[in-house]
Amino acid sequence: MLLEVLELSKSYGTQKVLERVNFGLKRGELVALMGPSGCGKSTLAKCIARLEPFSGGQVLYEQQDILQMEQKPFRQALQYVFQDQLNALNPAKKVRDLLGSVCRRFQTHALLNEALEFAKLSPKLLGRYPRELSGGERQRLGIARAMLVCPEILLLDETTSALDKKLKHEVMQVARTYQQEKQTTILFITHDQALAKEYCERVMQLKGGHLL
Repeated sequence: MLLEVLELSKSYGTQKVLERVNFGLKRGELVALMGPSGCGKSTLAKCIARLEPFSGGQVLYEQQDILQMEQKPFRQALQYVFQDQLNALNPAKKVRDLLGSVCRRFQTHALLNEALEFAKLSPKLLGRYPRELSGGERQRLGIARAMLVCPEILLLDETTSALDKKLKHEVMQVARTYQQEKQTTILFITHDQALAKEYCERVMQLKGGHLL
C-alpha cells in the first residue's frame, strides 16, 4: 500500500468524530470517500494531510509514519486541495504569483506549462486575480498548484460541490487524466454519488465516524 490509515481516531473534547478508521490506498488509484454531512470526511482528509492533529492511530506513507516526516518531503508526497479556493488562494496575488511561489519552493518551474495544460487553464489567466476567475477555473487552479509539486497522493476535498454539473465533470476529467498519466493516487471526498460512480475505481462510505 502507498498509504495506510491504521486505527485513526479524532475527538474534539468529548465528541468523537472518527473512531478507529482503517483503510489503504494503492498507487495510481482514484478512490471516493462518501458519507452524510458532518460524518467526518473532511476531518479525516485533514488528518491525513497533517492539517489537523489526530487523537489516536497512525497514517503511514510507504510504511513511514507521516508524523515523522519532514515538512517539505511530506508536502512533495501528498497535496490537499481545499473545497473553497476563493478562501484558500491569496486574493492579493495574481495567478502567476500563486503558481510561481510553488515553483520556487519545489524547483518545478519547468512543469508550469504542463500543469496549466493538464488543468485546462489558459496562460492568459496568469495575469488575473482569483476573484476574476470562474468557480471552475479556481478549482482547476487549486489542482494545478498541487500538480506543480508532483505529489504521489492528491486529496480533493469536495472540490466539485459548489459547481454546476458541467463544471463538476470538467474538474473530474482534469483529475482523472492527471491520475492516469502520472499514476497519482487520488482520494476524492464527495457527496455526489453519480460522480463517484463514473470516475472512481471504488467507493468508501463513512458514517458516524466509522468506515462501513
